[in-house]
Amino acid sequence: MKRTLLYIIGMVFSLTNVQAQNNVDTKIAVNSTTDDKTFAVIISNENYKHEENVPFAKNDGEVFKIYCQKTLGIPEDHIKYAPDATLGEMNFAIYWLGNMLNAYDGEARAIVYYSGHGMPDENGKEAFLLPVDGFSQMTEGALSTKSLYEKLGAMPSKNIMVFLDACFSGAKRDGKMLASSRGVAIKAKTDPVGNNTVVFSAASGDETAYPYKSQKHGLFTYYLLDKIQQSGGYTTLGDLSDYVTQQVKRKAVVENNGKSQTPTIIASSNNRNWRSWHFAAAAAKKFENRTTAAPTPAQAAPSTPVHTTPSTPIVMNSSAEDLVTAGKKYMRAMNYGKAKTNFMEAADQGNTEAVYQLGLLYSNSNYDGYNKETATGYFLKAANNYHVEAMYQAGMMYLGTDNSAAKAWLSKAAENGHARAKAQLSRLR
Repeated sequence: MKRTLLYIIGMVFSLTNVQAQNNVDTKIAVNSTTDDKTFAVIISNENYKHEENVPFAKNDGEVFKIYCQKTLGIPEDHIKYAPDATLGEMNFAIYWLGNMLNAYDGEARAIVYYSGHGMPDENGKEAFLLPVDGFSQMTEGALSTKSLYEKLGAMPSKNIMVFLDACFSGAKRDGKMLASSRGVAIKAKTDPVGNNTVVFSAASGDETAYPYKSQKHGLFTYYLLDKIQQSGGYTTLGDLSDYVTQQVKRKAVVENNGKSQTPTIIASSNNRNWRSWHFAAAAAKKFENRTTAAPTPAQAAPSTPVHTTPSTPIVMNSSAEDLVTAGKKYMRAMNYGKAKTNFMEAADQGNTEAVYQLGLLYSNSNYDGYNKETATGYFLKAANNYHVEAMYQAGMMYLGTDNSAAKAWLSKAAENGHARAKAQLSRLR
């Protein structure tokens, strides 16, 4: 009897372990080829200032970025990743994409991914993407999908694939309503797209884009990643749309007590071959395991608080945010060696704040490794990832030696509302 019980326990553990290994967050297909003619913009808005948060949106964006790099082989400097983006940062990312595609004279293609709140305009029934500093009762502070599609359609490219894990009915991921909705779901208009663009949207009509709580993702994003993982990225948009639509429709009614969610595809009537577009140029045939702490919704408080002191070593699987927080404590304690270690590890995980902090470290004259050129390099890297304070610092680093570059970066910071950058620009004129 004991042996049978142990066998059953072992089988349950094995099945659980297999499921964990097959999780889209931890089993990543790795491509041996580099796709240097694809550019990606990834925006994942979770932590809103004036609306409730979007559970798992940052995890959506973080993992999608990993798939772009690992599975599709897109170089890191071909990706603009903007977690918790303001309207200025969202517009800057689209502006950057246009510059990249223009430089490639129509020979490149693009991927645009968004996870966060969508919202409708009750009067015009237009659809908008909501920045983290936006408010659902003010469309002036949001990005209209009509404007977005017009900008993308004007860009010279082979094709542009847009994935929106958002709904435009006024509903939130938990099924409740945004402040602007008055409790009534709205069916926003479907905006036209250019001949070079196809848009995959998480839900249709007045439906909600639900979360897949057990997988810590939006339902739409989970099955998008699932198909990419299964195919090693080498799937046509037709197969991708069929799979994601079917799986989301089925899982939504099971997970949400019969409530429907039906992904939609928007394409121009002149674009009749979009289903044959391939997501990746070649299939990724190797896999690597990614170790990560399970993400939780932003509004969920940790059940057991963790207390650390500056003398406590940071373990290798700490989250990037925790590493940055610890690094800042070390900086205040003038323990620059440990601060650098934490910032470097967080930067390796793709954390832009850590890159900016490295710039501050190397620009600190009290640090033995003080190096203005190195500091400028880190500020520029963070600035190119929409870090507004880094834009300001980059401008200040150039001030007096290259005033044209200084003005360019200070102007970008000022455009994003940086008060000191505006003041400095007024002195330069």
